[in-house]
Amino acid sequence: MTITGPLETEQQIKEHLRDYVAYALTSAKGLYREPQSYGAMRMFDAMERALRLLQEVGVKDEALEEALTTVRKQRWQAMTNPDAFGKAIDDSILNLVDITINQNID
Repeated sequence: MTITGPLETEQQIKEHLRDYVAYALTSAKGLYREPQSYGAMRMFDAMERALRLLQEVGVKDEALEEALTTVRKQRWQAMTNPDAFGKAIDDSILNLVDITINQNID
């Protein structure tokens, strides 16, 4: 993980955080009436927003970004091909495990 730029003001960070919480909260509201397959997609979207929020305040992890590439490419298959979307999530999890293990070894 690296710090890629200057941190924003406290007020800007709070605005980004409020936007993120509002997104997560409204997503939670929608989930109990939506098809089950939306849940994984919404969780991934929430994670993407959290990563973007961190990038905006200067924190970026290239290895993590790489681990999520598979899901990013397959995310819209959640509705049409849930098995492919599930495999993409599994592949990203395995990539993240590899990254974590390798960072702990170094």
